[in-house]
Amino acid sequence: MFGKKKEPEAPVVTEEIKLPEAPQPIAVEKPADPFAKPAPATKIGPGITMIGNFDTKDPVEIYGTLRGNIRSTSSVAISKNGALIGEAALDSMKVEGRIDGTVLCNTSAEFSGTGSMKGNLSTGTLKTQDGALFEGKLSMLPPKKEAPKPAVKEESRMFVKVPAEEAVRVNEDLTRMSLQEAFGREKRDAEQ
Repeated sequence: MFGKKKEPEAPVVTEEIKLPEAPQPIAVEKPADPFAKPAPATKIGPGITMIGNFDTKDPVEIYGTLRGNIRSTSSVAISKNGALIGEAALDSMKVEGRIDGTVLCNTSAEFSGTGSMKGNLSTGTLKTQDGALFEGKLSMLPPKKEAPKPAVKEESRMFVKVPAEEAVRVNEDLTRMSLQEAFGREKRDAEQ
């Protein structure tokens, strides 16, 4: 009325616009830390005789005597004065002492010059040094096949480096589109 012009009102948006979800990052396995400490070993100390069954996932070091059965998904080391009297199912072992019994080693068995065994041994690989003693039956296991690596999922191939200016422009374009247009465009892009 007194010479002032009315400014136009901003349009009211009545439709909620959702942006398509960003693809999730690909999980990447962390490389092994070369300075990481190995898993703590369970130790049977010198002068100790342990009687009974023993199950573990950690490495085992025997400096005394174990009379019984042991099952480990890791390695077992028997020192020069150590002894295992019984049965064992292990991943691998190093023997400087003595074993009386039956042993199944999934991967490898290694005997030093002071190591000895009376009994049955089944293993993937066997290493012996001069002076090692073995009395019994030896069975070599077939080599293990490596597990196939998982295939890369198609969704994980959707990542493309886009300059920041282009990403901003695409986001602005999407905010202007209706939901139906946005999903239609996303579907067309995926098909190409």
